[in-house]
Amino acid sequence: MTLSLLIVYLHDMRGFTTSFGGLLMAWGAFVGIVGSAPLGALVDRVGPKIVMVLGLVISAFSGFGFAFVSTKEIVVIVITLFAIGNQCIWPAQMVILTRVTPEEDRSKLFGFNFMLMNLGLGVGGLLSSLIIRENSLFSYQIMYLIDGATYLLFLFIIFGLDTPHASRYVAKANEPQSGSYRELFQNRKLTYLSIAGIILLTFGYGPLQSGLPIYATQYLDLAPNWLGIIFGVNTFAIVAFQPLVLKILERYSKYTALVSVAIIWALSWLAVGISPYLSLVMSGIALCISQLIFAFGEMVHAPTSPALMQELTPEHIRGRASALISLQWGISGIAGPALAGIMIGAHLEQLWVLLMAVGVLLPIPFFLRVKAMSTSP
Repeated sequence: MTLSLLIVYLHDMRGFTTSFGGLLMAWGAFVGIVGSAPLGALVDRVGPKIVMVLGLVISAFSGFGFAFVSTKEIVVIVITLFAIGNQCIWPAQMVILTRVTPEEDRSKLFGFNFMLMNLGLGVGGLLSSLIIRENSLFSYQIMYLIDGATYLLFLFIIFGLDTPHASRYVAKANEPQSGSYRELFQNRKLTYLSIAGIILLTFGYGPLQSGLPIYATQYLDLAPNWLGIIFGVNTFAIVAFQPLVLKILERYSKYTALVSVAIIWALSWLAVGISPYLSLVMSGIALCISQLIFAFGEMVHAPTSPALMQELTPEHIRGRASALISLQWGISGIAGPALAGIMIGAHLEQLWVLLMAVGVLLPIPFFLRVKAMSTSP
């Protein structure tokens, strides 16, 4: 309900600058980066369920907090807690999903999970577009209070999760009893994939929730309600087409699939780039089309990247590997919003779009390198 509206809310309702909003989101990502390593190790030490419960409680109350932020100091505290909570949730959830699924089916499971997540995002986006009223602080506050309550609902579901896969992993006789991050980085394929993932997400995902809303509402002068429609197109496309994309992916290697993600996302950013040259309504439609294109890249990336990373990781450091995946999102979450906030704040909107379109192509040599390493004798 709130992802695409945070910077708009802070700017329009709370009077903070666009640059501050971009740097604030970057700070939240930085907090996630700092917390990723110890929280990943904590998942391996105590099990994913305990860590996930902690994250949901923190996320719920920080979600409520967004409704009442009035100063920069308060909003920094709230987003710090929110980042910690989310950093607890995602790695723990990924460990549980990985453990309950055979390796050959993990791509399908990650794709299905991604589809369900986007169904929630799509419904939330449409609900927020119905709740939000232009120049109405109260409508934004209602939205954040409802959003915080959804974490508590998820919390009750996790409390009822009764499976040994949610507990601490018990090593077998022939397995190490403990692990370290050094083991992860000794795998060159994993290292290359991590670097490529950071670049791809920085120029692909990173700017979407921070830069695109400001680009749409301030540069194109679209009403905030358009944001729910634009991101709704993205999420509902994923719900509709993810099963088809999963079938297509069965014909190709994971490395080829990741190369295609970069190309698809570059085309998406080009669609954003033409929007200022159209009429107001058509510019909004162009952004909808850009997110439709972007969705197909997401549908390839979501089942492919985490499944490939998990294939390269032994069970006793599964939590650390999942934290490494979150780390990619965290680093991209710093660079993406920071670039968006600074460049859009300096009225370099079109140069920003061009940089994003070129940037998503940069990981392709890394993917091809890992593919060569995998196929060489």
